[in-house]
Amino acid sequence: MSKEIIINATPKETRVAIVDKGKLVEFYIENPDNERTVGDIFLGRIDAFRSGLRAAFVDIGEDQHGFLHFSGLTDNLEQQLALVEDPKPQVSKIMEVWASKKAKTPPQSGPPRRRWGDSNLLKSKQKILVTITKEPYHSKSPRLSTDISLAGRFLVLIPLADYSAVSRRIENRKERQRLRSIMKKIRPSGFGLIARTVAEGKDEEALELDLQLLIDRWGKVEKKLQGSPNPPIKLYEDVNLASSIIRDLFSDDFSRILVDNHRMYRAIRGYILAVAPHMIKAVKQHKGRKSVFAAAGVEDQINEVFDTQVSLPSGGSLIIEATEAMHVIDVNSGRTRSKNDPEEFALQVNLEAVEVIARQIRLRDLSGLIVIDFIDLRNEKNRAKVDQALTQELSTDRSQAENLPMSELGIVQIARERQRVSVTSTHRLAQKSRINRTPPPDPEAIEKRIEKWLKKHDGGSLHLQLHPFTAAWVNRGTWRRSKKAQWQRQYKHRITVVEAEQLRPDEFRFLDATSEHDITDLSPRMVRIKAQSKQPSPKKPKQANKTVDRRKSRRNNNGQTSRKRQSPRRQKAATDA
Repeated sequence: MSKEIIINATPKETRVAIVDKGKLVEFYIENPDNERTVGDIFLGRIDAFRSGLRAAFVDIGEDQHGFLHFSGLTDNLEQQLALVEDPKPQVSKIMEVWASKKAKTPPQSGPPRRRWGDSNLLKSKQKILVTITKEPYHSKSPRLSTDISLAGRFLVLIPLADYSAVSRRIENRKERQRLRSIMKKIRPSGFGLIARTVAEGKDEEALELDLQLLIDRWGKVEKKLQGSPNPPIKLYEDVNLASSIIRDLFSDDFSRILVDNHRMYRAIRGYILAVAPHMIKAVKQHKGRKSVFAAAGVEDQINEVFDTQVSLPSGGSLIIEATEAMHVIDVNSGRTRSKNDPEEFALQVNLEAVEVIARQIRLRDLSGLIVIDFIDLRNEKNRAKVDQALTQELSTDRSQAENLPMSELGIVQIARERQRVSVTSTHRLAQKSRINRTPPPDPEAIEKRIEKWLKKHDGGSLHLQLHPFTAAWVNRGTWRRSKKAQWQRQYKHRITVVEAEQLRPDEFRFLDATSEHDITDLSPRMVRIKAQSKQPSPKKPKQANKTVDRRKSRRNNNGQTSRKRQSPRRQKAATDA
């Protein structure tokens, strides 16, 4: 069994697993609250400058303004600004004007040219063309750049450029020269081209077909820019998560793409038929009763992604936790100890942990600053062995990662490129306790149970008690797009989410908002009866005339009314009188 791409697609969520020889190596989740935005192109408006940060905030029409650092400005910034101001924008026309202007300008002497575009060209409330390079992370804004490009299967198209390049991962010298000659031949005027890694071995016809698709996409962008529209506008939306993985990773090394959604299966099959018809047999649709991940044998491995504790083959373990600033990994040797040579035993555990750590970093898509606390090593040569092993494992990662040498205290720091929010950060409810370990809760299962309860009951005000992790998952996203808001609109309930640490992450309790009585296990009829019994009884109207209590009043033989029954002696005295 070689490499496989397993896709589980539902209307609410898409999950993609990459499997290598039966082992899960990468796992991604995309939902409406966590959609892929890297590569999207916007016509934005500069809202404010921050001279201390050497950056500008750009309104792109999203929940947060984008963060444009001046290092993200490209050399063709002047041409881009002219393009967005032109009522009939065309790359070829802008590049002709720029070429003639450049020919008239004498060459400059003196210090070398700056590494990025000139920030002096920018001003407040100005229209600017930007693309998202990093998605928003916690309270941080999305990172923007003016490096506009469209990625295809084999090529990357760069408007307002005049160069060709080949991916550094293609190491064969003859192949690099062959690709350069093809791109020099097919490159259109005013555009730059980059040959991607998967372009290795492809003929000119395949590259030219991919280029034509990219040019058509850019034509749609130019059409949206016609007439000088007012920003913010989304000009181009890159492909979704599943399509981007297939576009970027799928090659002859993969033996199967297994999809459980018929519509997505047909879309992927059509794409593979267009770009790689010889691999069309690798696209399969899952139709069994089991889940697609269970059929592929990776369901248990996916559940482990959300575990804070990972076991090592020797009996030790890793503890992986996330903070606001970094991810922390602690290496524990467990109960196993070596009485003969503790240093050699610690080295073996650390080397064993290096392989597992590198896999977990890719699997969970951990990024930013990662701090690893290895078992202490006194010998400097042993620390160097761990550093070398970690560097070698990280070199196979698609995301750029750099690690510093191990300190005397056994601490290693890793800086890994961040583009998306990690899977564990997306579903923080799946974090477990070190002491009371329970199976990781399934977000879809909790959602289905809550919705099943809401469907049975009429509208009203409710308090929903949840574990803090589950409450964070229910409230995540904007107030209109959160799960709580969706339930309120769909089931006509006014819901207030209350955190309850005594509950497990997979538990929930519904309380009546007025009386705070637990109504989770009550039937809809009993809930209505309790609600009616709590309503205040109507007040009796006041009577105008005095009424006589029939139960107490009695009449004697003389027609007199008495509220008490008289004794026989008093009755006789009344008769004699």
